[in-house]
Amino acid sequence: MKNLSLYCIDINSRYCPCLLAETNHCVFCSQLKGEESCNCNWQGVCVLYEQHWQKKNSAHTKEPLRSEITTKFSITEELAKDIYLLKFSVPQELAKELNKPGAFVFLRAPGDEHFCRFPVGVMKVSENEAYVVIEKIGPKSTRLFFNNNTELVVRGPYHNGMFGQPWIDKITGGKILLIAGGMGQPPALPAAIKLSQNHNKIVAVLAPGKVGHIFIAKELANLGIDLRPVVSMRKNGLPLLKELLIEKPDLIVSAGPDEQHYAIVNVLQDQGLDIPMAATNNAPMCCGEGICGSCIKETNDNKKIRTCKVQTDFTYLIPY
Repeated sequence: MKNLSLYCIDINSRYCPCLLAETNHCVFCSQLKGEESCNCNWQGVCVLYEQHWQKKNSAHTKEPLRSEITTKFSITEELAKDIYLLKFSVPQELAKELNKPGAFVFLRAPGDEHFCRFPVGVMKVSENEAYVVIEKIGPKSTRLFFNNNTELVVRGPYHNGMFGQPWIDKITGGKILLIAGGMGQPPALPAAIKLSQNHNKIVAVLAPGKVGHIFIAKELANLGIDLRPVVSMRKNGLPLLKELLIEKPDLIVSAGPDEQHYAIVNVLQDQGLDIPMAATNNAPMCCGEGICGSCIKETNDNKKIRTCKVQTDFTYLIPY
């Protein structure tokens, strides 16, 4: 279960082939990267065939990349200074696609230019209402609350908000160690829900971080998860992690900043353990379609991947 091959999160979905394929920048198909031969072992529908079929079939009308809707939002709770839990309504089809680990959307205020939109992970979905946590940290997110605004433009769905999603989706009856702190709590919740649905035993190490309190504790407890709150992830969480690793979990889920991911990897290396780790994707993103290049990261074998599209093992992005 440790090995995780690189693949595109959108492959064979309604969003594939995408704009990258049109310019020979596909992140998966070798021939749509400009190479002469096929060297993939993909068992699904051929991306190259789909691309040529779209061009040749005059009756085919390509669907828009993502839907974009305008909807009203409300502040459900002020979690801390400048940090808010929002809810907003979305169409039922979009709600279904956002109700999974790693799902995120781009938001902006109506009337703002497209370059004002910013990505935010979906914390949970209830019927046709989506919940997100927003921190007013810069001009893009601040403009959402400008002049008592109560509307936002939602663009989505996007799905690569967490690396190692196949492990979260497929593991059943396993032992899971969930580590989340501060603003890592929102993406931790959908991962916990999915893992609980698959009858996994979960221990969660939670730290308040900059938010100042653990606001997903009740929902995790309702899922039957063993909660281990700590005051500080760095001072208390990592020492606790070393103790919990004695049980040799089948999967670690790290929801938080890259520094947290790195620290966990270092602990695993010090303990001589080879345990799969799913981790939140913290790459900067501007378009979500692999076009702008802001999310490109270099791998430890000197490749460059578009992390808004490519699903991989987080440790593959750490230089050794």
